[in-house]
Amino acid sequence: MIELQTIRDLDHQIRQILTLGDINPEEITKLVDNREQILQNVLDYIKVNPEFAKSEDWLSLMEETKQLVGQLQSETNQIGTELIKFRRGNKSVQQYKKFL
Repeated sequence: MIELQTIRDLDHQIRQILTLGDINPEEITKLVDNREQILQNVLDYIKVNPEFAKSEDWLSLMEETKQLVGQLQSETNQIGTELIKFRRGNKSVQQYKKFL
């Protein structure tokens, strides 16, 4: 099924963005939205052909999706931690400015 390969290609692009370090949230959002649209087509296909949900190709894609979600969650957590550090540092700077 060509849609599964398209989803895998999008996943690959998302992984590349995550490994670059300079994450562009808009680009990731665009890729995830495209992925969701294609995935919806596959889910519609599965409604008509439920045996496809048991295929190795589909199960493999689901496993890859779990891994990608984990990677996205990890990156989100890391960015959140960096943001907390930034805010604390910013508060410290503001307190020091009081003395100037």
